[in-house]
Amino acid sequence: MIITYIYHSCCAIEFSKFSVIIDYYIDPVKDGEASGWVEQHLLQNEKPLYVLCTHSHSDHFNEEVLSWDANKDNITYIFSKEVAETLKDNPLLKDEKINYLDKFEEYKDKNIKVQAFGSTDEGGSFYIEHKRNKIFHAGDLNNWHWNEEVPRDEAFVFENQYICELELLSEQVKKVDIAMFPLDPRLGKDFMRGGEQFVNKIKTKNFLPLHFGDNYEQIQQFEPIASKAKTNLLKLEHKAQSFKIK
Repeated sequence: MIITYIYHSCCAIEFSKFSVIIDYYIDPVKDGEASGWVEQHLLQNEKPLYVLCTHSHSDHFNEEVLSWDANKDNITYIFSKEVAETLKDNPLLKDEKINYLDKFEEYKDKNIKVQAFGSTDEGGSFYIEHKRNKIFHAGDLNNWHWNEEVPRDEAFVFENQYICELELLSEQVKKVDIAMFPLDPRLGKDFMRGGEQFVNKIKTKNFLPLHFGDNYEQIQQFEPIASKAKTNLLKLEHKAQSFKIK
């Protein structure tokens, strides 16, 4: 399989017979090109496409995705139930073509299984299986401790919420081939804490950082943490960067 970091929390996973895109936000366009990576590689591709959205935040959900099936008839939409509840006034989200998942619910067909897990923010996170491939996209699940901005007891509450969700996840998911997970420098010097707790709890073969803006150099600090957990950090350098995962 090939995984492509598109931007922010959006990633695409390409298998031999279908593709998956998660939390589409924007489609980066390279200089001199008329369209972006998503348009070229997924929307103009004949393979079936699964469009997943973990929650309704504007940096994770772009309603543009709901128009993609006008020109591509083999799209399957799988959204967190929170998307419909939060954006209930959007008529596009009432379409029966969308499969909504609440926490612990799952979608399954001949290609893929998607199970929804919890979050420490809006919506949820997604665990994906295809054959022997096990993939996790955190959405906004993270240890949002904000320990440089809030009182210690409040930071403790935030961290405990994350630990509880991580425990629930680890009861059903013991290992993953790829974890897509936030490393957000806005959290301060402990911005990698949630990622470290994740790889120490769930055996993770490859770790792909999310939610870091353009701070590509800063997220490389996760390398020794990943290495200690016997996890391969996928070293991001730019938007629309792809990795072949064996």
